[in-house]
Amino acid sequence: MKLASFSVVNYRSITKAHKIQMHDMTVLVGKNNEGKSNILRALALAMDVMRLYIESPRALNFTLRHSRVNYNWELDYPISLQERKPNGSSSVDMLFELSESEISDIRSITGIRLTNNIPVRVSINNAMAKIDIPKRGTPAFSNVQKKQKIIEYLCNKIDFNFIPAVRTEKDALRVISFLIEKELSTLESDNDYINATATIERLQQRKLDQISAQLITPLQQFLPSVRDINIHIQKERRRAALRSSAEVVINDGTPTPIQQKGDGIKSLTALAMLNITNQADRISVIAIEEPESHLHPESAHQLYETILALSEHHQVILTTHSPLFVNRSNIKANIIVTDGKATSAKKVKEIRDTLGTKVSDNLINAENVLLVEGEDDKISLEKTLPHMSAKIRRAIQNGTLVIDYLAGAGNLPYKLSFYRSIQCKYHVFLDNDEAGRRAGQSAEDQGLLTIRDLTYTLCNGFPNAELEDCYSKDAYSESIRNEYGVNLNVQEFRGHSKWSDRIANCFRSQGKQWSDTIKKG
Repeated sequence: MKLASFSVVNYRSITKAHKIQMHDMTVLVGKNNEGKSNILRALALAMDVMRLYIESPRALNFTLRHSRVNYNWELDYPISLQERKPNGSSSVDMLFELSESEISDIRSITGIRLTNNIPVRVSINNAMAKIDIPKRGTPAFSNVQKKQKIIEYLCNKIDFNFIPAVRTEKDALRVISFLIEKELSTLESDNDYINATATIERLQQRKLDQISAQLITPLQQFLPSVRDINIHIQKERRRAALRSSAEVVINDGTPTPIQQKGDGIKSLTALAMLNITNQADRISVIAIEEPESHLHPESAHQLYETILALSEHHQVILTTHSPLFVNRSNIKANIIVTDGKATSAKKVKEIRDTLGTKVSDNLINAENVLLVEGEDDKISLEKTLPHMSAKIRRAIQNGTLVIDYLAGAGNLPYKLSFYRSIQCKYHVFLDNDEAGRRAGQSAEDQGLLTIRDLTYTLCNGFPNAELEDCYSKDAYSESIRNEYGVNLNVQEFRGHSKWSDRIANCFRSQGKQWSDTIKKG
């Protein structure tokens, strides 16, 4: 089961954020006070209501008094609407995508035939919460009992974790402790564990009964009416005690309790623990508010890699002000939040403008970079590649692929270090000459390149070759004759030297100058 999309209506600054599409990694970007965090918190609120419902199944319309659901109508319902709609509700509409087995499960439970999508609406007002399946044009959902069974089934399938932006040491440790307790609680259905806890309970109760027996006589001296004393430990408290109080010690050279580690280590540990559980039959959504908060840039890079790993098995949705955490592989998975509304990004430029990223910042070139040696190579490939592949043409147009040049093979290590630091994927296309081969080997030796990341210009019969060697002479010889008065159908242009040497000899043999300016022209 997956969360396909969700909408938020009338929650804090969000009047209507319609059908936010969920991906493996969904990123909410926007300026301050535009509502990114409110969208995330609205989703967390809806999930909390569903979790509360399943802990104690009840009517679909139930009170929130004394519950753990954090909703205050005076603060969370839009102030601008409170006078006109004193009974107004905040609501979150979620669309869940079901697998064939889940559809079959629901049919066997209720007799209702479903499609692969089912909507659920969670609405909350001053003191009440309601979980509902909006009308779908079928009388089947008018049966309250069947509807309740479907909602109970869906609620049982959800794992949701929310990590807020304000992460004090107490908050970080609470998240880690909660995750450990949740994993330990799975032991409570194991037979060996059940037998072991029964033995503990029996031994403890024996000792508690002894204490009770020792207390009764002296206590009756003061209170003659006392007939008996019974000391016991509640089963749920014993269970909770066995799940809690675990200590996390991290050895990164020096074994140290996690309480004494920095914010980066705490965040990485919490997120890494979220990746432990991977149940294919459940929906697992992880909401992270501003993961870059309080982190050194190096820790932020580590956290980005951890979140990417999380998104392979969980649906991750996060808010960010940092270009580092933008989803570069799927531009539409970046949601631009502005004026209380949310829309999918279509181009990298929209994300860059929203974040206020300048050309010198780390969203300079989207996801993929093709590095070539010279500016003329860049110009040539930008013209030719779009005609060779529709996919490449779209990538260049929307900015997810850029072509950059080295201005000399010797600049390769610097360029690679730069693009690696901003999390760009790169491929290198070098001339197959002495300078190119030397630069490629040096980058490999430094661990900046692998053989897979590097391609040389190869032309049959040419010991050294450049990109221009791959082009047919007929494509440009007439233009060179008309512009420069140079004939390429001469002996000097033949042979197996690389193109720049052959054409330079050709120009000079006909009384012309050859320079980089002419080559670029």
